[in-house]
Amino acid sequence: MSVCLLVIDDGREDYLERCLESAAHNLPPMDACVMVSDPDHELGFAGAVQAGWEGVLETGCEWVFHLESDFVFTCPVDLPKMQAVVEQFPEIAQVALRRQAWNEAEKAAGGIVALDPRSFRTATCSTGYFTEHRKFFTTNPSLYRASLCERGWPQVPRSEGILTHELLSEGRSFAFIGPAPEPPRCWHIGETRTGTGY
Repeated sequence: MSVCLLVIDDGREDYLERCLESAAHNLPPMDACVMVSDPDHELGFAGAVQAGWEGVLETGCEWVFHLESDFVFTCPVDLPKMQAVVEQFPEIAQVALRRQAWNEAEKAAGGIVALDPRSFRTATCSTGYFTEHRKFFTTNPSLYRASLCERGWPQVPRSEGILTHELLSEGRSFAFIGPAPEPPRCWHIGETRTGTGY
């Protein structure tokens, strides 16, 4: 299992320092690292992810651990458990770490899953529980196959949603590692969103 750590950074150095320190303590050693820094927002969100995906493909790694620089971890990350979900259920395009409730609707409901519980189902693979859904592909901390990068990141506004719909149309789904009622495994520390092209 060769894994490339892909870090997308928008130049907020205080966040990046905290992110990398947390990664050093909670992520296992990686086979390669690609860092895309866009402090002047010349690439924009979609352009930065595309640059990262191109870098990943150059490493020859089989897997990508995707990490935006305004996240930290609340516990060690078990990559083999995340990998097992995708290997045993190939329709699942991505396994993410659940973050804390972020927007007002999520906070009122008690979390991402609690906001729309019927859209999530707890399932099992050989290494434990995961929560499958067909809601969104996310650039929050997650693991996916590097082959996904070959398709290219959509260079359009609302690119995350566009990619989500493309993958759903192909019969793909997404997952969080762990069962549905579970505390966050990562924490979004970015107080404001910067950049363009989300």
